[in-house]
Amino acid sequence: MTNVIQIFAAPLFSKIGQSKKVVLINYSIYRISSVCFAFIPFISNDLSIRTLLFFIFASIYAITGEMGYITFVNWRMTLIKKEDRTTFASTRNILKNTVVLVFSLVMGVVLDRFTASGYELYGFIILFVIVFIIAFIDITLRINTYKPEIIQEKISIKDNIVIPAKDKTFRSILITCGLNRFAYGIGTMYLNVFLLRYLKISYVYYSILNIILNLSDALSSKFWGNKSKERKWEKIILPMSIIFIVAFTILFSFSNNYLIYLLPIVYILLGLGNASYEMYDHIAIYENSKDKMQTSYVTFERFIEGIVTMFLPVLSYTIFSESNNVIKITFVLSIITYIFLFAYFKIKSKELQIK
Repeated sequence: MTNVIQIFAAPLFSKIGQSKKVVLINYSIYRISSVCFAFIPFISNDLSIRTLLFFIFASIYAITGEMGYITFVNWRMTLIKKEDRTTFASTRNILKNTVVLVFSLVMGVVLDRFTASGYELYGFIILFVIVFIIAFIDITLRINTYKPEIIQEKISIKDNIVIPAKDKTFRSILITCGLNRFAYGIGTMYLNVFLLRYLKISYVYYSILNIILNLSDALSSKFWGNKSKERKWEKIILPMSIIFIVAFTILFSFSNNYLIYLLPIVYILLGLGNASYEMYDHIAIYENSKDKMQTSYVTFERFIEGIVTMFLPVLSYTIFSESNNVIKITFVLSIITYIFLFAYFKIKSKELQIK
C-alpha cells in the first residue's frame, strides 16, 4: 500500500519544486518514526492498543519513506555522471552491506544474551537506541548535503499514470520489476518464520545468515556493477533469475534436517541475486524514463510494484495460511515465476537485438 501511495509523490513534488525543506521534514519524520516502536511496550500493556500503535508508527514510517524515495533518487542521479553511476551503485552497496553485516553480528549476540537472561525487551531497547543515533546522524548529513535543481514538469495524478503506462519501451521495465517483486516477495514471505519457527535456529545463527547475505551482496556488487556498464541488462536479469531459482529450489527440495546446514549457501545466493537486481533497480528504471519526467516514471514503477506486493498478504490470509508445507509451496511459486521472468527477458532481449 505504501508503494501505491508513491503515485502521489510526482504530482506533489512537481508542484512544490521538490523543496529541500519539505523533503527534509518528510525524511526526518520517516527516520524518527522508526524509533517510536521502542516506546510501545512502555505506553500500554493492552495488546490491542500496542497493535494499533504499531500500525500507526509503521504506516507513518512506510508512507514518509516511500514519499521521499524519489527525491533522493533524483538528487543522486543528477549529481552523478552517467558513466559513474554503476561504480557509485556498487560502492554504495558494498559500504551499506558492510555496515549491516557488522551490526547484525553484534546485535545477534546481544539479543541472544538478553533473551537467555529473560530480558529480551532490554536487548531491543539497545537496538532502537542505536537506530536513533543512526537516524540523527543521517538527518544531519541530509541537511548539509547539496541539493541540485531538479527540472520536473508539473503533472496531474492521471497523467502520472497514463504517460508511463502507455510508453511501450518502458513496459518491459514494469513487467520485469513486477515479476521480480512477486517472485522474491512470495519466496521470502514466510522465510524468517520458516527459519525461526520450523527450523528453530537461534538469533546468533540467524544473524550469521544475514551477515553472509550482506557479505555476498557487498562482495558481488562490484562484479554486477561492471556487468552493468554497457547497459546490457540481459547480463543482469538472466543470471539473477537462475541464482534465485537455485536458491529457492534448495529451500524446497531438502528436508528440514538437511536444510539447516545448507542455509549459508542459500543466503550466499540470495545476496548475489539481490546485488544484481539492485543495479537494475538503481539505474535501468531511471535511465529508461523520459527526460524531465523521471519522477513520474520512477514513482509509477514503484506504484506497480506496490500493486503486485498487495497481493502477497491477501494470499497469505486466504490460500497460503502459514504451515511448513504451505511455506514450501511459496518456494515453488517463486521458482515458477523466476522461470517465467527468465523466459520473458530472454525473448525480449532477442527482439531488441533483431531491431
